Amino acid sequence: MIQKPRLFTPGPTPLHPAVQEAMARPIPHHRTDEFRKVFAESITGLKAFLKTTDDVVILAGSGTGGMEAALVNVLSPGDTMLALVAGAFGERWSALGRAYGMNVKELRAKWGEAVAPEEVGRALDADPAIRAVFVQLSESSTGAAHDVQALARLTRERKDTLLVVDAISGAGALPLETEAWGVDVAVVGSQKALALPPGLAFVSVSARAWTRIESARAARFYFDLRRERKAQAGGESAFTPAISNVVALRAGLAAVEAMGGVDALVHNAETLAAATRKAAAALGLPLVAPRDHGDALTALYPPPGIESGAIVKGLKSEFGSTVAGGQGELKGKILRIAHLGYYDATDILGLIATLEIVLRRVGHRFEIGRGVAAAEEEYLRRVKR
Repeated sequence: MIQKPRLFTPGPTPLHPAVQEAMARPIPHHRTDEFRKVFAESITGLKAFLKTTDDVVILAGSGTGGMEAALVNVLSPGDTMLALVAGAFGERWSALGRAYGMNVKELRAKWGEAVAPEEVGRALDADPAIRAVFVQLSESSTGAAHDVQALARLTRERKDTLLVVDAISGAGALPLETEAWGVDVAVVGSQKALALPPGLAFVSVSARAWTRIESARAARFYFDLRRERKAQAGGESAFTPAISNVVALRAGLAAVEAMGGVDALVHNAETLAAATRKAAAALGLPLVAPRDHGDALTALYPPPGIESGAIVKGLKSEFGSTVAGGQGELKGKILRIAHLGYYDATDILGLIATLEIVLRRVGHRFEIGRGVAAAEEEYLRRVKR
């Protein structure tokens, strides 16, 4: 049988055709007016994507590079930080803080759940020395989402406490009103909802955060946001940027606008996620995050007695479809299906149909077509013509 490769992981995600075309163009030099225009237009587009008029800095690096840049620019060695740990990427905030000599405090939630804002409020009341709260908008290791709007209300009430949000897998898949909510620093990666290759990180910085950055004393060089802010105001980066990725970024942002903007992208993910959850329930696949689920991805446990790895391998070997397995303590225990970025209903309905075939092959007994029917009903309920 003919087999086409299909990618359903929550990063990297499929490239938009406009992005692929842009990546294929001859590379411009980065110290030219031509590229300065591309760079400046990309920053303007990122501000619209993140719903902010604050500065947005483009960095050559992965999302984790953006997380590191955020942390080292707003804290000084010995500062107290509060990491909300609800999965593998919350643990990354803690690891980064320890690497730079911060006093790391944690609020932990069971994997598949989010840390409640009420717990955060109590922690902030108990320790006024906390200089920043670090959280994931979407914890992509479990599919759970945090209530960033509620967290921002808490930090805005405290003049010395910043809110730093890893929005890498959340921006463009979940609502995010960066400026209106009062998010001080938001980090985004290129290989998620923007449908770009890995290689770029974007950091939105509020005026309140810039005040902190000017006085912070953590070691920084390549990720010094002060240097980048100055350079990027003139349409350049302080160091050689990922040139082709930035050219593709402008194309990707234009594609998002052509779809109807970031709100349309979020609505798309919401619809596909809801359809997938209905299919999962019909097929007897429990959600990893039943209460606190987001819409960037759907994380599922396999049916009893069936290994998740067998499902992941079956989708890849028979249909060329790559879904993600688990990470950290969920490694080998779950599968994760992405909805963020350049996916449409045909992609998800097709994946559910092939998932049914693989489930049958690995021994799960159910009425074939049940999952697809449930997803179709949810799609019809949500999408009117």
